[in-house]
Amino acid sequence: MRRVFLLQGPGGIIVLSAVRTISVGHKAIRKTPILVPSFSSKAFNLYKIRDVLRFAQELISEEILVSAYDIHYNRVPHRLKFPSLVFLDSGGYEASENQDLSEVKPVRRTLQPWSTKLHSTTIERWDFSTPTVLISYDHPNQRKTVEKQIEAAKRLFSGYPEAASTLLFKPRSRKERYVDIDEVIRHRHELSSFSILGFTEKELGPSLLKRMTAIARVRRALQEVNLDLPIHVFGSLDTISTPLYFLAGADIFDGLTWLRYAFREGNTVYKYHYGALNKGIQVDDFKLDAQTWNDNYYYMLKMQAEMSRFITTHDYNTFQWHGVFLRESFESLQSELGGA
Repeated sequence: MRRVFLLQGPGGIIVLSAVRTISVGHKAIRKTPILVPSFSSKAFNLYKIRDVLRFAQELISEEILVSAYDIHYNRVPHRLKFPSLVFLDSGGYEASENQDLSEVKPVRRTLQPWSTKLHSTTIERWDFSTPTVLISYDHPNQRKTVEKQIEAAKRLFSGYPEAASTLLFKPRSRKERYVDIDEVIRHRHELSSFSILGFTEKELGPSLLKRMTAIARVRRALQEVNLDLPIHVFGSLDTISTPLYFLAGADIFDGLTWLRYAFREGNTVYKYHYGALNKGIQVDDFKLDAQTWNDNYYYMLKMQAEMSRFITTHDYNTFQWHGVFLRESFESLQSELGGA
């Protein structure tokens, strides 16, 4: 087993989490950790995404994630003024039948064409007056080696020096379910031109521990070559997996869970049970959705603040919920990695 020597904090406490910087060139635009509320046409059967964004602009002033696919098909405007930073996703999720780990059943919809040309055209029309993080193109029917993924992303981002850039790693072939972490690590010397490295949660491994291990291995490999790039886990935004991946060395988390479920006392629960317990059984479903989204957003801000404090204190009691579980889970990660 390969022996990994992890960072140590005060008192010898092993840590992989840290404050990291999203930069455009040499200009810092945001510090991590960041929990990013996502918006996607794939999340809704009953609502139009534009209507949900109109609600959000009264609530959110920080980061959001939207899809280039939804922008191209006029579901999302080409200009968004209310967020402080927009993560402009590549559209691969919306262009596929694939589900993320939080999805209960697929949204009824017709898939529309999606290609590198449509993606590039959408970016060209995007208003960069709002600070933007571009995410490299992916399509569910197209797979490349890690080397070719890096080359394609560099070509794309070279035309947009005003934006930060995320290289989203994908499996090398349609036969593979997971990203080849060994191959990513072998190419770590070629990653310094990117602002962020990205992985979708379900493509990191078959269990929480395996996914944590994959993140930690990438983080340690970056440390070995003095690269402190943030790691973005796509499709992971909840009360359990988000802090676990944070402890493993990830920094940015987005997902649709905040729209599908409710965050309550450290758990991610069925939205309508949350409404019954907290709002009463007489509240209409439509009103409950908006109230739950509001509550979830402020829960996310609180969780983000807990993560930031942990970086300073290295104290698991910083987390209001599940501190013992988080500590024990990190100890399991340490054991999986081979100890320090």
